[in-house]
Amino acid sequence: MNIVKQGRRIGLLMATALGIFASAAGWAAAQTGGTLVVARPADIFTFDPYNTQDDRSIFTELTIYDRLVKLTADGKSVEPELATAWKVSPDGLTADFTLREGVKFWDGSPMTAEDVVFSLTRAIDQTGSWGFLFSPVKSVTAVDAKTVRLTMSEPFAPLLPALSTFAASIYSKANFEKQGTAAGEKPMGSGAFMLESWNKGQEVVLTKNPNYWQQGKPSLDKVIFRVVGDDNARMLQLASGDVQIATDVPPNLVDQATGSGAQIATVPGSAVGFVTMNEKIKPFDEAAVRCAMAHALDRESIAKTVYFGKATPAKSILPSSTFFYDGNADPIGYDLAKAKELLAKSSVPTGFTFTATVPTGDSTRLSVAQIWAASLAQIGITMNLEQVEATTAQEMYNTEKFTMRMSGWTNDTPDPDELMGVALDYQPQNGLHSSYRNDEARKLVLAGRGQLDPAERQKTYTELQRIASRDCPFIYTVEEDRIFAVAPSVKGFAPNSQGKYSFEDVSMQP
Repeated sequence: MNIVKQGRRIGLLMATALGIFASAAGWAAAQTGGTLVVARPADIFTFDPYNTQDDRSIFTELTIYDRLVKLTADGKSVEPELATAWKVSPDGLTADFTLREGVKFWDGSPMTAEDVVFSLTRAIDQTGSWGFLFSPVKSVTAVDAKTVRLTMSEPFAPLLPALSTFAASIYSKANFEKQGTAAGEKPMGSGAFMLESWNKGQEVVLTKNPNYWQQGKPSLDKVIFRVVGDDNARMLQLASGDVQIATDVPPNLVDQATGSGAQIATVPGSAVGFVTMNEKIKPFDEAAVRCAMAHALDRESIAKTVYFGKATPAKSILPSSTFFYDGNADPIGYDLAKAKELLAKSSVPTGFTFTATVPTGDSTRLSVAQIWAASLAQIGITMNLEQVEATTAQEMYNTEKFTMRMSGWTNDTPDPDELMGVALDYQPQNGLHSSYRNDEARKLVLAGRGQLDPAERQKTYTELQRIASRDCPFIYTVEEDRIFAVAPSVKGFAPNSQGKYSFEDVSMQP
């Protein structure tokens, strides 16, 4: 994590020491074979990283594709995956990646530098959903058959974390060109598991990749992602043995899960409860209204009563495990007097009525909304709750056909650039589909990407967090653990902050 020849740390993960090589860690399966069934609340939308906007698709793409680098187990650095080594130039404007030899796609065809160039050229496309993650990267070229070069317009602090995300997945150029518009349904990756079938709205079936480059892996024969929208139904299916992992476990069902013999896996500090308001709909275009609502949110009560103490009040739109998080950047607290004061200055001083969307079966979001609605009523605001099937709710959000959305944010990298870029820069996804626009914030987001001095980046991201608390484009609720219930027969399941499940390291015992 040092710039070559300068020997100093820069931008937390931009530059990495010359000549880092991968080594296959020793691994022994508890038992070879088996089918792992994972119950989750919603289906995916696509296998194409270029067009992906939902967590389920992201988590699935992290399973079927590899990337040049991956996050380390502690989530604070990166290590080799499809690249065995990399070198960043002293000026920070080029980065050369040495490709792993012997990697094959599912059909047995070799992964080449051409495939990497093709995949990453699509990834850096600024018209794509996640091109902003790579905005300083101007080109991706093959130096030779074993080396790929990324060329930047300016030093790019979050380069390596960005390359660890689903958006930088590597896939077969030949397959993509063959499939055309169907590529999002018929992928071809090099990951440990390959697509067998996709029954939309019901399940995605993945099967073992016989050409996987990590010798002896995976152990599992199949992984099935099954759609089970209701929280209680997921727990019941886990208890009955119909599924082996249940995702999105509400805190109030943890005891039920452990009582039936399940183990609990958590990922703390990487997710924050998030409320998105559509500023194209009045009066959400007014900061005074948004901030009044933010001050009417009792985070302490929600953490205790809804999350049973398994959450803490959020103090920023950034999850606390993110680099440059600052919980002292004017955090918003529960203050009904302040809420009334702000609302009095708006165009709706006596209040208004609106509808918030909550995914059906998500008891946690529903409870948060109900507690908040009671507080909002005290300042004259009436919140009507609309429960919508999870996939439909996601589509409403993607197409900006919503008024208010109750959800959460999970950072895909330890760097703040992802969330700040998509939320406070209005170009990538229209301010995370909120229509929030602030030129000052946008300039700071762009500046932060090129700042190699961690102290300077801290100043930039502290100010961005302060702006977010001042304008309230999004209302943060609580820092929430991502909770999984896991059958005792499952060994080696260790989800990371990105939602990468690393099923290549998972095995099952009778």
